[in-house]
Amino acid sequence: MPMMPPTFRPHGLSKAETERAYDKARGTAAQRHYDSKWAKEAKAHLWRHPLCAYCALEGRDTVAVLVDHFWPHKRDRALFWRREFWISSCTPCHCGMKQSVEQQGHAALSALAARLGLPPRAPD
Repeated sequence: MPMMPPTFRPHGLSKAETERAYDKARGTAAQRHYDSKWAKEAKAHLWRHPLCAYCALEGRDTVAVLVDHFWPHKRDRALFWRREFWISSCTPCHCGMKQSVEQQGHAALSALAARLGLPPRAPD
């Protein structure tokens, strides 16, 4: 019977140690600008745009539960607050399809942005 190859963990770290190192490098929610102001603005955005924009592309009406920053802001405060790039999303779209598109790179994100009617953005 075929077996899965071993999971690569740099420097022999356990899964828990790898996750702790990632979380430490990632920074706190506040350091990434997710504070009470963001919570208030995200709630207002979801009230104005209650359906998942990604599901709408497929002709489905799904209640959105979070606000996605379409272009990864990477702690860039100006990009973080550009509301024209905020997208109402359901969890499956945000954690599945959108992450997959992000991993494909800027061209794939640009194509999805065009489908959503978002303004283009130059690559980082």
